[in-house]
Amino acid sequence: MVRQTLSEKVISLLKSMVRQSGGDQKACLKLTPRYSGTDHSSTGVRKKSLREKWQARKAGTKQKQKLGSLHRGGSGQRIPLRFLLIAGLLLLGCGLVLPGWGRHLLGDLQYFRIHDIEFSGCVVTSDRDLKKFSGISYEMNMLTIDAAAVKSRLQQHPWVEYANVRRIWPDRLEVSIQEHRPLALVAIDGEKGFRYLSRKGENFAVVAPGQDIDFPVITGIDGITSGSEREKIISEILSFLKLARMNNPNLPAQNVSEIHCTPEGELVIFLVKHPFPIYFGKGDIKRKYYQLRKVLGILYRKKKGKVLIESVAYIRMDYQENKVLVAKSLAG
Repeated sequence: MVRQTLSEKVISLLKSMVRQSGGDQKACLKLTPRYSGTDHSSTGVRKKSLREKWQARKAGTKQKQKLGSLHRGGSGQRIPLRFLLIAGLLLLGCGLVLPGWGRHLLGDLQYFRIHDIEFSGCVVTSDRDLKKFSGISYEMNMLTIDAAAVKSRLQQHPWVEYANVRRIWPDRLEVSIQEHRPLALVAIDGEKGFRYLSRKGENFAVVAPGQDIDFPVITGIDGITSGSEREKIISEILSFLKLARMNNPNLPAQNVSEIHCTPEGELVIFLVKHPFPIYFGKGDIKRKYYQLRKVLGILYRKKKGKVLIESVAYIRMDYQENKVLVAKSLAG
């Protein structure tokens, strides 16, 4: 007896089942190809091989990439994040640099509205006054605000000597100012009150009620018609006041009450506690200041229980070269 292989047993079993069911030929056509490998092309249906399936999958992937590229602007690659950042920075740069459409494009964005305005350097002035004077408001935009124009307006304020305006992104404006530092008060003919004289010799602001007036008063300067002569005299006055601010006990700045300018351009000094005039003359301010300081040191001494300066009528610093004349009153 010849033994059958396993495959032959299976095939014979299937044939017997087909005969029992009425000889359905289609069942054999569906079942036998798995084992016999026969190509039944007559049915019109053929199984795809592994290679054909792989090629179909590859073709489908390419089609999806083409469809995706249409949504990304026609390119088969993704748009890099770096490119988007660079494009954003360029757009922002256009808004900062271009005076026209670039700023108008970004100027209405709420993100760039000014939310904080910080002032520094205010002593006599106030941030509220400077905001109003310069026209700064919280409705303005960081991109469209003209920092140079704001700086120029601030420096037109009587008390502002110098101003600086900085943008602190994204929404803060930093304003720093330097106020004029008064050195004296100037009495001007035809005006009520006084004006402050700065350390640079500028009349920068009218003295308002309640402001500091503890400064020497300069009078007679309007009597000098020549502009160059006036500048020279003011320079000599400033030199004397700067020396007096060293606050030597014999001649401190607080002891200078008035500096009068004669029509001839000569200076006359008056002290706070003593009404007599000190004729200073013209020029050589530094030498005369140190001489006066020595003379006053002598006059503040007591002699026979009486202070010598109480009997002085006037002092002439320009009496002769390197000589000072101290005149006594008749009572002295």
